Amino acid sequence: MRYRHQSYLRPHRRRWGLTQQELAFLIGAKSRTAVSRIESSKRKPSLDAVFICEMIFNTSPLELFPGLMSDLQVAILRRASELYEKLQGDPSKATRLKLDFLERLLERVEGKRIDATI
Repeated sequence: MRYRHQSYLRPHRRRWGLTQQELAFLIGAKSRTAVSRIESSKRKPSLDAVFICEMIFNTSPLELFPGLMSDLQVAILRRASELYEKLQGDPSKATRLKLDFLERLLERVEGKRIDATI
């Protein structure tokens, strides 16, 4: 699923008058180029950068990086489904617990799918 805007970091940064260099400093990046690449979706933000941006702008990662969050949802849905299928047929109690967990995980993630019109 591709989004028109993979990242809304630029409008948040600009709203507060921060330069790319200043934001790079705040998130611990070596140069403004890292921010430029994240803003243009040429590079995924590091986990640290995602959480720091959340704190700086008081905005959820889902709102700042909808494209990244969508990609992560697709990946976990695929992997959880694959693991669910792999575990089928094992009658053990431990496996039943895992299958129940995976069913709930799939329902929860599917229910929170990001709308493609973002």
